[in-house]
Amino acid sequence: MLFYPILFISSFLLASFIRINRFVFYALAENSVALLNQLMADTDEEAKIKAVQKGTSSLLLSLMKTLLVLLLAIAMGCIPLLLYCLLTKTAPDDLVFNSFFLILLISLGTIVPFILPIPRKQRSAYSELSRLLHRIALNNYNIAFRLFKRESRKISRLKLAQRQDFVIISGLARAGTTSLMNALSNIHNFYSLNYANMPFLLCPNIWAKLYRPKSKKLRERSHKDGIMIGLNSTEALEEFFFKVKANDAYIKDSHLEEYDLSIKDYSEYLDYQSIIKLNNHKIYLAKNNNFILRYNSVRGYNDDFVMVILYREPLTQAASLMEKHHEYLELQEKDPFVLEYMDWLGHHEFGKNQKAFVFNNPELKIEGDKSTLDYWLRIWINYYSHILRISHPNTLKINYDSYCKNPKESIESILRKIGIEADLPHYIPFENQRKVDHNYSRDIYKRAHDIYMRLSNRRSQN
Repeated sequence: MLFYPILFISSFLLASFIRINRFVFYALAENSVALLNQLMADTDEEAKIKAVQKGTSSLLLSLMKTLLVLLLAIAMGCIPLLLYCLLTKTAPDDLVFNSFFLILLISLGTIVPFILPIPRKQRSAYSELSRLLHRIALNNYNIAFRLFKRESRKISRLKLAQRQDFVIISGLARAGTTSLMNALSNIHNFYSLNYANMPFLLCPNIWAKLYRPKSKKLRERSHKDGIMIGLNSTEALEEFFFKVKANDAYIKDSHLEEYDLSIKDYSEYLDYQSIIKLNNHKIYLAKNNNFILRYNSVRGYNDDFVMVILYREPLTQAASLMEKHHEYLELQEKDPFVLEYMDWLGHHEFGKNQKAFVFNNPELKIEGDKSTLDYWLRIWINYYSHILRISHPNTLKINYDSYCKNPKESIESILRKIGIEADLPHYIPFENQRKVDHNYSRDIYKRAHDIYMRLSNRRSQN
């Protein structure tokens, strides 16, 4: 009878060792997909060969580590059996494993380690397997683009038109873009990406066949600003398309750089909108704070799309940016996956990988201590002084405080631009009562306030 518990312990130790070293298997999966991604790269042969050689080396190293873990796991599982043979003077060849009860014990021994909870060093909203899936889907641009092209070809059979009257909500972070996006997305004419499309953002319809979330549970988003989100909530997710198309060329070490979108890229962007909408009668809606980096080239191709840029009183917006920066520094320290997630989606507004926008002047560097309000006022000045130079009838500049006091009026102004008539719900006005008690330079604030007044005056003249 001693053989039964020994057999259970052996299988338990084998499976436990594998589970403890599970990250070796995760790395094998990531490196396998990464090599396939390199093989799909549309680059010159010399660069491709170097990338494939590097990927192959990483994959071989992962394979060796995986085999080593398996061998050590088998060795660990054999130790109790060998001790049993020595103590009972039983020859290993005499051990029998073909009875149903013994097979059941082995099965239980290998299953139990995978259902026992393991203390986690980090608390993350995403499970280990979910994080692995995100890394596989979002780190491999060539595979993502191939899936996009496959979906585009499939959707082309529907004969959908490339509508030019899409709507982009934008602005410097903490200007109320999410609130306005949510308000517009509730109008039936619009369709947007949502959290259920993650992480396969470039092939949402293929992914929808495999993943059909039913949960309607809401939770407060990581910004801790009272906005509740769920799997059906819209979010700023389209930037991944532009990151893939540009291969992150506009994302520099210290800043995000303005660039031109080619006519081919623009046409594929319209195709991307079509595979999201799947309907000629829907209008594509997106929130994208980085859209300003390619605004001039897109506007050169299209006078009809509506760009809504929100702005806010500079002192309160700068203070909100600074506070979120500190909060995300702490959050990303506790959970590094948050930083990965933000980088994938091009969110560089705050946190460890915060980057300023650079317009017209690649040599521009915004200096200063990010823990001070002056730095964030400079960020505000840099961004909205550029916005002042934009003058187009289909580019609306909306004051955040005006939107809060009378949201219906702001939404109606957008709908008029698009030519939509809709029965709007009752909106509850909100009065921002933020008080800023941080030190700041009066001269820097005066520059920002002058820009703010010019933005407000231009709006009132339109």
